[in-house]
Amino acid sequence: MATPKSMKSFRSWSSVDSVDPNDVRHLCEAESDPSAQKPSPGGRCVSTWTFSLIVLIISVFLLVGIFVGYYIRDGKNYSVPKDVPCDFTFRTDGFGPDRLEMIHENVMYLMSGERVRDTAGDMTSKNSQKSDSTLDKKMVKYISEHLKNSGLDKVETVKYIIEVTSPDPENPSSVTLTKNDQEILTLKYGSKGSAGQDNTIVKEEDPLIAVPGRAVGNLVYGFYGRRQDLYFVKKANITLKKNVLLLKIGRISILEKLRLAALEEVSGILLYQDPSDSPTSREELYFVSHQLNNKNFQIPIQVVSNRDAESLLKSLRNEGVIAPEEWKTAPGGIRQYMGIIPNKTISPVVVDLRVNVVQKEEVITVVIGSIYGDMEPDRFVVIGASREDPSESDEGDENLGLGTAHLLEMAQAFANIKYAEKWGPRRGVRFCSWGGGKEQKGLIEYLKANRYVFGAQTLAYIDLDLYIEKSLAHDAVFEASSSPALNRLIQHVLHQVPHPEDKQLTIADWQYNKPVNQFVSHGNLVVRNMLHRLGVPVVSVAYRVSLNSSDEETSAVLQDSLHHDQYHLAASRVISLVALHLVDDNHLPLNMINYTKFIHDVFARSLVDLSDAKEKVNVGKLQEYIDDLTRIGKAFENYVTSEVYTQIPLGSRRMNDIKMGVDKIMISPADFLYTSPLLYATAPDGSSYLIKEAISSAKISNDWTEVQRIVKTVNRAVQEVMSYLQLS
Repeated sequence: MATPKSMKSFRSWSSVDSVDPNDVRHLCEAESDPSAQKPSPGGRCVSTWTFSLIVLIISVFLLVGIFVGYYIRDGKNYSVPKDVPCDFTFRTDGFGPDRLEMIHENVMYLMSGERVRDTAGDMTSKNSQKSDSTLDKKMVKYISEHLKNSGLDKVETVKYIIEVTSPDPENPSSVTLTKNDQEILTLKYGSKGSAGQDNTIVKEEDPLIAVPGRAVGNLVYGFYGRRQDLYFVKKANITLKKNVLLLKIGRISILEKLRLAALEEVSGILLYQDPSDSPTSREELYFVSHQLNNKNFQIPIQVVSNRDAESLLKSLRNEGVIAPEEWKTAPGGIRQYMGIIPNKTISPVVVDLRVNVVQKEEVITVVIGSIYGDMEPDRFVVIGASREDPSESDEGDENLGLGTAHLLEMAQAFANIKYAEKWGPRRGVRFCSWGGGKEQKGLIEYLKANRYVFGAQTLAYIDLDLYIEKSLAHDAVFEASSSPALNRLIQHVLHQVPHPEDKQLTIADWQYNKPVNQFVSHGNLVVRNMLHRLGVPVVSVAYRVSLNSSDEETSAVLQDSLHHDQYHLAASRVISLVALHLVDDNHLPLNMINYTKFIHDVFARSLVDLSDAKEKVNVGKLQEYIDDLTRIGKAFENYVTSEVYTQIPLGSRRMNDIKMGVDKIMISPADFLYTSPLLYATAPDGSSYLIKEAISSAKISNDWTEVQRIVKTVNRAVQEVMSYLQLS
């Protein structure tokens, strides 16, 4: 540190103020030779860091001012239309109703019948004869690559390993009849050349209903196995307990027959199909077999052919055979050996039933392609088709295999419009190719693994296995089966799709005098009933075409492949538009006025059937409830279309959930898992088939317990629907 040598130079210590600015600098400097001192520069007014700070502050204020001015200007130029609700009803793609209508029509017209034929031709060589075969693997690869190339958001392949019941070739099942300790008949099933293999219902490659075990007991004939049929048997003093029951397939579901028989504690059950009844589909047989495996049903069951059933019935023939009047008027007439034989009039025919089966593993593959919704990604419309070789289809069902080709064409059209038009669907859509053929093994296994998620997320299932059915009508008639709430949407769509025979007219114009009956029984009823149990409505379509007078086995339309494809294409277009409205409409197109009116009409007609039983069944509340339901349905529909409702944030999502919940209540009551759906099973006169069948049984047995139980369930369901709608 420098030390001052002299105090002379430090003017700042003087009593006189210095005017020399360099005095401060000289304060700590030592004296030196004046000749060696350099002239000092002048002092700065502002330092560098101060100047930089000032520039930075000015720049920040300038940028803030620019941003504030931009947002103020943008806010002045933006105005919300008065007729648009201020919630999430604004679409991410900015499309309005008119633009969406155009998008939907573009999707419809992008679907080409020629491309469908080409795709079906490509699949013919790849289609499977057995699940998980080499051909099926090629088919799965083809579908998966096609969906990926279409540009879907996600494509996944899922495999399931299942156990399938098959006859045991080493130890075939048998039915042995003895009378007075003498063997009179032996039937075998499951071995090559065994009796009963003449009928398609028990072919080894077909679905097999068989529960292994042994049952010994008297042979008892129970007709269709309904409550009234079993009542006739018991009225004739014939014991059902510990005996073997022979039943016809039909009239009620197979599972319901088995449930009622189990309640009577029978030792075994034999089932057969009478040709005079409507044939039972392979899908239902496999579904029942699948359910029996899951339910651990313990009573031995064997399906026999009609010829073998006649042999069994002949063993009961006797002059004392009696038959109820209803049995005499059944389809096919009354045979002399068909009836009930009282135990005391004749020696019983004893049956020794031995059922042997083996479980085989089978791999089922499901291919799923998804387009996710922009605004409701947790909601989906599922479009499905079974994957099957058309050569294996039953006669009249050769068109069923085309469902996969139409599925791929529809997925391609949806994806093309999404990218070409920048379309962002509000909700998602899934395109599913189910393995396992018409038996719907793929769908069954998928639902088994995703039961609750599927039921909660799915708006509707659209069955793309297209059907053309034969009819005596002169003109082809389009038919759709769906929830009553979708009736108005289907009518709207039919005014947009050209008729396959005359492109100048729409389907609705062509059959203006034949309104669509959405409650007909066509398509895969097993799929419908299975999904209804999850509360998911099913949409399926079909054409009824005229028969050729010269050949009753084929259709005049079906003989022309071009017309055949055009009918399928028209049905696919109807399905695509229904799916697009379910995907895109802000409010789900489930009309509650139509829905509640349908419920009212069905049970109002059932009240007519119950008019003679008012003293035995309390029906007063049912009339009151269905009247209130109609009124509430109208009020709900008026409310959701009012201006007050449009101002509720997230209101549309809430109302859509309510609409979905209403349909689930009526189609999947827990009390009727083994019977027909509560609502959709309507009799020819429009009344509830469930109630009508119960009334018929009650009149015979004079036991109205089941009728009262059904009425209470209906009351409870209608009350729950009203509560759902009123909570809105």
